Amino acid sequence: MEHHTHPIDQPNIGVTTPPPYLTGGGKGGGSSFLPPIFNCSNDMALAANVRQYFPPKRIMQMEEDLADLANYWPEGPWGWSLATKQKYKQMGIPADELPSDEHLNLLRQLSSREFACTYIKDMLAELQDSRLLGHQMHFCKQLPQPSSIPPVTPRAIEGERGKGERGAFTLPHREGWDGSPYIFKSPWSSSGRGVFVSDTLDDKTTTRLQGYIKTQGGYAMDKFYSNKVLDFAMEFLVHPQTQEAEFLGYSVFHAAENGAYGYNYVESQEKLKSRIDIDDSLLQTLIQYHKKHLTEHLTHPIIQHNSGITTPPSYLTEGGKGSGSFPLFVGIDMLKCSDGTIHPCIEINLRMNMGILAILLHKQFGDNATVALTPQREHGFQAVIDAGKLMITFRK
Repeated sequence: MEHHTHPIDQPNIGVTTPPPYLTGGGKGGGSSFLPPIFNCSNDMALAANVRQYFPPKRIMQMEEDLADLANYWPEGPWGWSLATKQKYKQMGIPADELPSDEHLNLLRQLSSREFACTYIKDMLAELQDSRLLGHQMHFCKQLPQPSSIPPVTPRAIEGERGKGERGAFTLPHREGWDGSPYIFKSPWSSSGRGVFVSDTLDDKTTTRLQGYIKTQGGYAMDKFYSNKVLDFAMEFLVHPQTQEAEFLGYSVFHAAENGAYGYNYVESQEKLKSRIDIDDSLLQTLIQYHKKHLTEHLTHPIIQHNSGITTPPSYLTEGGKGSGSFPLFVGIDMLKCSDGTIHPCIEINLRMNMGILAILLHKQFGDNATVALTPQREHGFQAVIDAGKLMITFRK
């Protein structure tokens, strides 16, 4: 398997005139160049919200082993956080050419699943389409109360009540619920961490949710869709100059029950759209909604942020104090069920992601490629395209 380490040549991803960060413009061209960084632990760094963040040993190894993946996107980090900013400062990038702490804090808030819960609530209210799911997705800051569950149904538990066991009770089902389990998620997590499925409020579930509340302020919960037949996403780019969201394309991927990443198809948009197999008018409605509202949320709140900032941050504009002009990639994960219904906003990823990477890789390698993207190792992680599937492998 051939190993490629060179970057994609001028990856014009659907734009007529590539913005400065895609053409390598430096200060003379009105843009500060940031070396790309594969910091896949960024979601965990957002949760920690510290400048010096050290991910778990296995994730640290993944970032080291897969560092060459950064050769395949134009510029900048996988994701922004205080820790990312600190890393660039340590590389010698001037602070005034990087996002301010205020702006990073707002991006952190918008990267939380709490924001995704608000976003989909507004979306469903506006679109009023019976084919769209997600009405049960909401954010909680306290535990569900067994006393509110009609009826209270005891379930078998290990141990004896006399030993301090609180017992296990069926979780409350909202209106229209079909009795499916819930999926619980911490506000910031990635690759299946901080995600689990349960239909009972037992000690194990309670302990995990209490941990999310204590460390991250709450948790998101949604119906677990056991009739899911497809994971897919819509990928966008917020343009630094115009502050407009551009639709880059679709991605189709496979994820485990807990959200752990499996693989992305590296295929043409025509083939991916055929896999999705959803009415085109509905897809276009979703694209237009996301373009409009991503722009509103990712620009207006920043400009009007109560920190007193009255101008767009430098990393979202052409100029700015440090002439910094950096991309803001956004991926919105969705799912399709066997009855044709769509969940239009499972997650909102305000960062580079495997779906966008798959789009870029297809422009270089085409369909049905088999390519080693990072060095082959006897032990450790490797990124490959295997017969048109982008995946991360691990050898013990």
